[in-house]
Amino acid sequence: MVKFLKWEIDRFWLKFFYVLFLIILVFPYYRIYENPEGGIDNSWRIALELAKAKGLVFGQDIIYTYGPLGSLTQRFAITSTPFDFFLFDFFFFLNIGILLFFLLPKLLRLYQLLIHFVLFFFISSMYGEWVHFLLFYSSIFLGVRFLQIKNHWLLSYSILVGIITFFVKANYGIIAIGFIAILTTYSFFTKRLTFTVFLFYIIGSMIALALLSFWLKTDLLQYFYTSIKVISGYNEAQSLFPESRLRLVIAAFLIWGTLIGLGIFYAIKNLVQNKKLSLSLIDNLFIWGCSIVISFILFKYAFVRADDGHITAFVKLANLPLLLLPFFTTHRLLKIGGWLLIALNIISYLVFYQPIFGRVTFSIPDNLRTKTYIFPQYFKDIFNLPCYKTHKTYPADVLTRIGNKSVDIIPNEISEIYFNRLNYNPRPTLQSYQAYNQYLDNKNREKYLSATAPDFVVYGVESTDNKYAWGDETQTLLALLQRYKPVKIWGNRLLLQKQPFIKTLKQIKNQKVKLRFGQEYNIQADTSVNTISVLKIKTARTWFGKLMNLFFQPSHFAITITTEDGKMASYNSVSILLEKGLIINSKIDSVQDTKQFFESPYIKNKIVKSINIQEVVRGRAGFKEDFELEQVYYEMK
Repeated sequence: MVKFLKWEIDRFWLKFFYVLFLIILVFPYYRIYENPEGGIDNSWRIALELAKAKGLVFGQDIIYTYGPLGSLTQRFAITSTPFDFFLFDFFFFLNIGILLFFLLPKLLRLYQLLIHFVLFFFISSMYGEWVHFLLFYSSIFLGVRFLQIKNHWLLSYSILVGIITFFVKANYGIIAIGFIAILTTYSFFTKRLTFTVFLFYIIGSMIALALLSFWLKTDLLQYFYTSIKVISGYNEAQSLFPESRLRLVIAAFLIWGTLIGLGIFYAIKNLVQNKKLSLSLIDNLFIWGCSIVISFILFKYAFVRADDGHITAFVKLANLPLLLLPFFTTHRLLKIGGWLLIALNIISYLVFYQPIFGRVTFSIPDNLRTKTYIFPQYFKDIFNLPCYKTHKTYPADVLTRIGNKSVDIIPNEISEIYFNRLNYNPRPTLQSYQAYNQYLDNKNREKYLSATAPDFVVYGVESTDNKYAWGDETQTLLALLQRYKPVKIWGNRLLLQKQPFIKTLKQIKNQKVKLRFGQEYNIQADTSVNTISVLKIKTARTWFGKLMNLFFQPSHFAITITTEDGKMASYNSVSILLEKGLIINSKIDSVQDTKQFFESPYIKNKIVKSINIQEVVRGRAGFKEDFELEQVYYEMK
C-alpha cells in the first residue's frame, strides 16, 4: 500500500487528463448564455451589452468598474454571441488548467495527488467573482513563477493575462498592470532581464494596451483615470456594515494580520542571522508582499459591502494568495507558515461560515452525472443564436411618444430600456447609486447638458441601502431641472422630455455654519419659484476613522429630515454623498412629488424645515464631532 501511494506520476498526459478532470468538476455554467431579466444587477449587465451594441467608448461614454470585455463574464447574449462566450470560457479555463498544472509537485507521487485533490475541493467554488479574480491571480502567479525559472514565455503570458484583466474589470486590472510594471522592473534590477529585454517588455506592453484599447473602443487614459475615480469612491459609498457577523471580519483580519507578522518575523530573523540583504531574502519578501496585497484586496472586497454576495469572498479565495508562500518561497518558515495559514482559513470556514451559509457537500458521481446533461447543451448552443423575445412593459402611448428617439433611465432599472426596445442613450455612470462622488455626478451632469443628451429620461424615485433617493445624483438632478420637463406619469415612472433651450443656473448666495452631530439645523428657505437650495456637509475623520476607512469601512450617518407638516423621516448616508450636496427645497418621495418639483421647487406640506445629522457610532467615533454645513442658493431661469 505504501509503495502504491508513493507511485511516481511523471507522464505529461496523466497530469493533463487529471487537470482536465478537475476543470470538468468545477465547470459552473448550466448553459452558455442566460436570458436577460430585470433587477438592479441584471440592469448593469444588460447595459454592458447595450453599450457594446451602440459602440460607446469606455472611459468617455461609459464609466464603470467593468470594461469592454466585462460583458463576456455576465452571460447575456444580446450583442455578444454564444461563440464569443465560448472563446472567453476557453481562455479562462486554459488559465485554470495552467494554474492547476503548475500547482502539481514536480516529482508527483500518488499520495501528493490525493492531497492536491482534497485541497482543490476547498478552494474551487468557481462562481461570480472567481472569473475576474482568477484572471488577475493567474497574471501574478505566472509572473512569480517566472522569477523562479526565468521562462520568458511565462512572463509574456503573465503580461497578456494582466492586460486582458484590465479590460475585463478595472479594479483588478489596474493592480495587475501595476504588478506587471513592478515585476519587470524588479526582474531588471535583480539581473533576470537585460536592459534591452526590459525595454522590450515595457514598450511591448504599452503597444498591446494601445492596440487592444483601439480594438475595444476604449479611451485608454480616460478609462484608467475614470476607473481610479470609481474605485476611490466605492469603499465609502457602497459600504454595508456586517452587523451580527463581525466574527467573520475578526477571523479574516486575524489571518491577514498573522500573514503580515509572519513576513516581518522572517525578515528580522534573517537579517539578524545573516546581517545582510540577500537575493533570496528579497525574493521571498517580494512573494510575501504579493500575498499580502492580494489578501488585502479580498478582505476589502468581502467586508466593505458585507452582504451575502460578498462576505464569503475572503474565506473562499484567500487560500490562493496564501499558496504563493509554500509554492514559491525558499525558506522553511514561510513555507510552513503558508500551509498553517491555509489550514487556519479552512478551519475558520468550517467553524464560522458553515453555520450561516450551510454546509458544502461534495458528491463526485452527482457532479459528473450533472455534467453529462450540461456539456452537450453547452456545446450545442455555441452556434445557436438566442431566440429570446422581450415583452414590453410600458403603456402604448408612452412608447408611441418616445418612438425611436433616445432614452436614459434614472435611477437603476436599465432592463426596462431593453424590454421595451427603446433607443438607449446612457449617462456615463450607468446607475444612480454608482454616481457616488462629485466627479462621477458631474460627468452625468455634463452628459445631460451636452449636444448628445437623450431626448427622454424615464425617472423613478428609488434608492439602495435606505439612502435618500433624491440625494444620489444631485448634480445630475440640477441638469434635469435645467433641460427637461415632465410630460407623463404612469405607475412609479415619470417621463421627462428634453427641451430646445437650457435654463441658466447661477449661484446667488451661500452661507456656512459650524454644527455638531445631533444638532438641529433649521433650513433658511427662499420660497422664490426660481430658487434651488443645495445643502453641502463637510466632515473630518478622526485618526481612528481614517484607520477604519483604510482597513475596514467608514462610519455611516443617519440624516433625519423634518418637513413643515411636522413629519420626520430618517435615512442612511455617508460623507461622500453629503459632501457633494443635497437639494433640500422639498422632500421628494414619489414621481408625483418630482413632477411638482419641476413645476415649483416648494411642494405644499413637504417643504423641508430642518435637518439633523448623526454619526452611527460603532464602538468609537470615526468623525470629529464638529462639521461644516454650507447652504448654497441657485437661481434657475
